[in-house]
Amino acid sequence: MTTTQQVVVGVFDDNSQAEQAINELLRTGFSNDQVRYSGHGTSTGGILATLKSLFTGQDTGRVYDDLVDLGVPQDDASYYQSEFEAGRSIVAVLAGGHMQEATDLMARYGGYGAKRRFAQTGDYTSTTGTGVQETGTEGEQRLKLREEQLRAQKQPVETGEARLRKDVVSEEQSMDVPVTHEEVYVERRPGSGQPSETPIGGSETYRVPVREEQVETSKQAVEKGEVALGKRQAQETKRVSDTVRHEEAHIEREGDVDLQGNDGEEVSS
Repeated sequence: MTTTQQVVVGVFDDNSQAEQAINELLRTGFSNDQVRYSGHGTSTGGILATLKSLFTGQDTGRVYDDLVDLGVPQDDASYYQSEFEAGRSIVAVLAGGHMQEATDLMARYGGYGAKRRFAQTGDYTSTTGTGVQETGTEGEQRLKLREEQLRAQKQPVETGEARLRKDVVSEEQSMDVPVTHEEVYVERRPGSGQPSETPIGGSETYRVPVREEQVETSKQAVEKGEVALGKRQAQETKRVSDTVRHEEAHIEREGDVDLQGNDGEEVSS
């Protein structure tokens, strides 16, 4: 397994700037083993003298070789070598996961990176052992853009109710019931023509009682069915909408200012 280290390299015009940056690096938690330094005319009693031996170059050594060994691209290492030979101090930090912190700190004390050879913009470059470059800018200001995102929350609310009750309703019903009744009939039949010993006398009356069946009604309650009332979950989709806002960046120029984007093309206002 091959492990590469993330390296931040800065050039300082004089040793005092480099020393301030190194002291701040050590104060914020970077260790002596993470800091590399090569410069000129350093006193033997300062922190720079302690760190100086970490570069094999000493005063006249090859900064180029040390930086390439740390994973810095050769073109950048050549630039740093030329800056060192011009009398400037070189500080390298094995930043690990703290690249931005080391970059910002060294830029604060005047450090600049290899991109300065292309344009005098104060660019500050950090490199990794894998050859990937992460670029910050000395004095860089960042405008964070935000936007509102629509969120939906659900909560149950009572929208109504259903009640189940019963009423008594009267109605007229009819039914046919067969009944029997008695009828009186009269039949005239011829006599026998025989003499009768009963004399003709007073009047006679015969009574024939007549009966009939009469209908009486009664009522009885019986179950004829039931009605159930309950509730269940039903799924549906509702569309909600609201107005959300987002922030956009606009660049305003005053005077003769050239603006370039990441792709190197000029940025319009």
